[in-house]
Amino acid sequence: MNSSTNRIANIIIDCSIISLTSISICISTVVFGFIVYYLIKINNSPNQLALLLTGNVYLSILFSCILLLKEYVRVLPGHIYSINSLNDGIYCEMRAYFLWVSNSTIYYSITLQSFHRLCRVVFHNRRSLQSIKFYQILILIQWIICFLIMIPALLLGYFKYSKNDYLCQIDYTSLQKAGMTGMLAYAFPVYATMGCYYYTLRKVKKGNHNLVQASARRDLIVLFRICILVGLLMIIPMPTTIVCLIYLFSGYLPWWVSQLQWFAFSLITNIAIIILILISPHVRILWTKTFHHPHRHRVAVVFANNIRN
Repeated sequence: MNSSTNRIANIIIDCSIISLTSISICISTVVFGFIVYYLIKINNSPNQLALLLTGNVYLSILFSCILLLKEYVRVLPGHIYSINSLNDGIYCEMRAYFLWVSNSTIYYSITLQSFHRLCRVVFHNRRSLQSIKFYQILILIQWIICFLIMIPALLLGYFKYSKNDYLCQIDYTSLQKAGMTGMLAYAFPVYATMGCYYYTLRKVKKGNHNLVQASARRDLIVLFRICILVGLLMIIPMPTTIVCLIYLFSGYLPWWVSQLQWFAFSLITNIAIIILILISPHVRILWTKTFHHPHRHRVAVVFANNIRN
């Protein structure tokens, strides 16, 4: 493929990423604002904790999409006008750092949801593990961890400027760098989420068929859907994994690797936003009640105080 064709392809991909991330930002903003509204309106509701954790996921997605949109709004003129370089040194590396941090927050926030479901089933008698203050602390810890785990990649120079992509990115020619960053950002939270599902499944199978067990099975269904969502999100790092293997065995690094990765991210994120609504019954029911009865917000709030996750 010649440079002119590469340029056209890059422009198309840039525009696609900008469009998809813009859609994600709009939807996430609406849903996140909706959740915040009901968190204020249904204070002390049994659904408050589930709404808080779902809102945390949408905040992570919103944070990540805003950073990606900002980056590609900057990249697009480079591809259009064939600018020699947009490298601004440490600022470029910092933007890559925050972008990878924001990506990891999505995975860790979903892991936090799965941990909540595990606690509801396995440790349902321990009130301290069901308190909203406990999860507020965990959410804060989750965000701190996501910022901390990417600091080594920044300090060790893992983020390199790509003159063809006009942004800083993980050095795909180093399997060690790409593997370490991928493990921290993606693999650990995915393994933790799958572990929560497996452990909860064992406990449910050993339990008795009573009212508590019925509730546990509902939580298990939600947890299984969360695992499906995580499986979908695992498509995002697949291009990087494939490219690293291609480079390892052939020494060839495709020009489209970074573009494909971020296009996959923007596309999968749009799908994940919709799926997240479908697997969150508390959000879905509140949304349906509110917009099917636009003049009955009080009814929706009272209903929310009585439904269970």
